[in-house]
Amino acid sequence: MTRLMKRLSAAVLAGMVCLSAFFVPVMTKNAYAAENAVKFDETDVMEDLQSMDGFSLAKYPYYESAKPEMRVIDFVEYCYDFRANMRDNYGLYLYVYNPNAQNIVTDSEKNKVQIAVAYDSEPITEKSNALTYEKFDLQFCSMSEGAGINKLFYKFKVVDHESADGKTIAERVNSMDRRYDISGIELLTEGNSNATEYGVATSYHFTGFAVGYGEGGEGTTLTRNSLETISLELHSTTYRFPYINQNGPGHQNQLDSVYFAVPKEFNENYGELYRVKCCWDEQKTAPVIVTNKQEVYEDVAAHLNTDGSGAKYGVFDNFTIQDVMGGAGSLRYADWAFNKNVGGSSLLVISPDTPYVGYVFKSDKSNVKDTEITSAQMKDWIKGHGNASYLFSDSVDEGRTKGYQEHTFTADEPFDMLTFNQTASGWDKFCLNWEAFWTGKSWDFGPEQQDPVEPIRLIKDSDFTGTDVTDAGKLYVHSGDFDEFENFYNANKSTKNVFLLRFAVTDYYSNMADVWDGGFFSSRDDESTYIARETIFLDFDIIELTFLRDTTETIIPVVASPIDVVGGIEAPIEKDGIAWWKVLVAILAVILLLVLLAPILPYIFQAIIWVILLPFKAIAALFKAISNSAKKRRRQKEEKAKQSQAQKPK
Repeated sequence: MTRLMKRLSAAVLAGMVCLSAFFVPVMTKNAYAAENAVKFDETDVMEDLQSMDGFSLAKYPYYESAKPEMRVIDFVEYCYDFRANMRDNYGLYLYVYNPNAQNIVTDSEKNKVQIAVAYDSEPITEKSNALTYEKFDLQFCSMSEGAGINKLFYKFKVVDHESADGKTIAERVNSMDRRYDISGIELLTEGNSNATEYGVATSYHFTGFAVGYGEGGEGTTLTRNSLETISLELHSTTYRFPYINQNGPGHQNQLDSVYFAVPKEFNENYGELYRVKCCWDEQKTAPVIVTNKQEVYEDVAAHLNTDGSGAKYGVFDNFTIQDVMGGAGSLRYADWAFNKNVGGSSLLVISPDTPYVGYVFKSDKSNVKDTEITSAQMKDWIKGHGNASYLFSDSVDEGRTKGYQEHTFTADEPFDMLTFNQTASGWDKFCLNWEAFWTGKSWDFGPEQQDPVEPIRLIKDSDFTGTDVTDAGKLYVHSGDFDEFENFYNANKSTKNVFLLRFAVTDYYSNMADVWDGGFFSSRDDESTYIARETIFLDFDIIELTFLRDTTETIIPVVASPIDVVGGIEAPIEKDGIAWWKVLVAILAVILLLVLLAPILPYIFQAIIWVILLPFKAIAALFKAISNSAKKRRRQKEEKAKQSQAQKPK
């Protein structure tokens, strides 16, 4: 391709503008002829850049930095036309400068750009205010290669999609002033689970049309304006209420939250934080097995991503045996099973659920209930298994949505949590109490009314009383996260306001499991292993914050790197006691023993009394001997005295 043709193919590029701390409006005139249209997805990034007047590699050196850095150095609108049948070549392209030469995972679905998709006026003009933002996927086009430029520049295309208003970007823009507000770009690099977001904070305005497009197009003009954004650092915590919820034994309310610090000037300028828009990928874990039996751990670990067929041990959740036909046979039930055919039995009926095991952890505690799997351990497991599909169930909690989703939370719209005490009938409570009477295992039913939870909570000095466990419980912060949470608050409170965003109430399940060996259910163990399941939120991100002063709302887009919100795994909260039937059996056994021993009981009692009295008799004999000895010595003394008196002369 000649130098001239290179210039023609890249003529719609806006020109290179070096980034600085603040953007100022920049205008560039471009022309492009329709008959020279090329597949712009396929042009090389360096060919595009070097075809631009004023481009110099000297402006873009490699360098090291304390934190990873990348910058969007240009944004291109290619061949826009207001007529749908003329948009075959239309596209939006981002040029990324990568000074640290990071290895971007170019085919990752985590690579995204955040763009405004709604405004407060129609048609959209330079004076319009953005009302909401969305994330758009990025399609990799090319990367600079070769000596001196390897991985220095990347070219991506924005993958347009239909938003909530039923329109794509191309359908939404004002053809006379096409505005694209971009707050940030997220890119995944090798070795990381989550993408890192880099600020763009630019509003791009294109006017005019390329030659051959629009009506009498003679070229486009690009104007860049700075865009106000908020940079946030996200942290997470998962809190579980210490009682069972409406789903019964083994089920707890799980409250997931993120916390972050907002510079105080935003609240001073725009009012209170009123609304938060965020997004995440919601998943329910497959059953997580925690055991203190080495042989069970090894057996399960060898059969990950299977239903356990062929394993030596069987692990069952909520296992029961029901006799049928007057005891002539029995059916074995479980809510979930690993190796349901252990011991050759095929009578086990499994409730519909994910059939595979995805997690197993070894406990080094004699009582497995003393073992908690940390959030970090769960994240490492998920990352180590490449976010494999067998780690997650086919569905999530009833009423919730599996997969990617966006939600907006408003400060004055709290959400409720249900407890077992609040929802269960008197009969249900009686049955559970009756079960506890016979098994010795009981559950806390919770309060009759759980207070609603405010989704957005401003943290204050008064929230820290010095009693960490109490403070953590009041704020619904996991006790293991509280020190980090308090340190974060103290480090930021002078210049920033710290907020807790409570964004999800889900069902956490943890229950003791039944473990069988391979001998036709010859050995049953219900104390070494427990099974748990939780909802997790991958790539959680905050898209925008809305501030409210009187009746005026101000929406500010957020630049924040996504995080995974994954709680730890905790043992069942059932209370262990002594079943009353065991106490009754013990009493009856004692009574029966007394009846059987009745004929010899008098002799037994005599023997017991003799043994009890024996030391007392010995002590009495000792004192008597001492007394007799004293009396004897006294008599002897008296006799000597009498003899001495008789021998004196009269």
